[in-house]
Amino acid sequence: MREQLWIVPGADAAYPLRATLFRPPASPSPKARLPLVVINHGTDDNTRLSVSMPVYYWLSRWFVERGFAVLLPQRRGHGATGGPLAEAVGNCANPDHLRSGLEAAKDINAAVTFMRQQPFIDEQQVIAVGVSSGGWASLALASAQPDSLRAIVNFAGGRGGHANGERLQICGESNLISATAAYAASARIPTRWYYSRNDSFFPPRIAKALAKTWREAGGHVELSVIKPYGSEGHRIADDRAGWDLWGTSLDRFLAQVMQSDTVDNKDSMPEQHAARFPIVLQETRVPGLR
Repeated sequence: MREQLWIVPGADAAYPLRATLFRPPASPSPKARLPLVVINHGTDDNTRLSVSMPVYYWLSRWFVERGFAVLLPQRRGHGATGGPLAEAVGNCANPDHLRSGLEAAKDINAAVTFMRQQPFIDEQQVIAVGVSSGGWASLALASAQPDSLRAIVNFAGGRGGHANGERLQICGESNLISATAAYAASARIPTRWYYSRNDSFFPPRIAKALAKTWREAGGHVELSVIKPYGSEGHRIADDRAGWDLWGTSLDRFLAQVMQSDTVDNKDSMPEQHAARFPIVLQETRVPGLR
């Protein structure tokens, strides 16, 4: 697959996002437009400033082999993008998971908006995929009901895992549950969730509680709690072995949502959520990076 480095707009014009873009080796025709998946990374407070560009090689390759272009933006406060970590609102003792997710989603929304304008992208065939805190941010994005997205795929999503370094502990668990309900109350696009039985950040009881809350608040969710994955189930999207656990069901899910002509949330989008993510129309790139 073809790999390129791009710079795309973020929520703050002072900190454009560094991004990796993967595409299939060759397009079927010069005018072919590709469906797009935007993969959103997790966060480690101890390494976020020195972390390399997000790649998720095997997850990206899974989508490229199915004809997708794959963008992996690096959000504010991470690695080469730099700047303040806007998505860290509160602390472990008093976290604001709702606002944290929405701040991260602003960067994702800006990147999606920009990529939909590219001549090789089918603007009607876009999904967001997230891992860990990137999964949480993708669910926050769903709460804005963006008519540009077909679906959300959430791998081991959440915030506040490993509270104070302790496995299976969550910073502000009740806050996480209430934020889930708030997101789902206005989310109308399909979401597909994957967690592992041996995830020490967000174990099955948390995954099931979040999914139950999402569904009861009015959101659409399909949850799979898959068998234990290696020594740490939080890494289910990290390598080729993961394909055997979630690949078949994700293929089925994509076949449903990417062929649907019913994704149109513009008319049902509540005004208060429509204002959450102002559209960014910046079209500048650094020369030579495309």
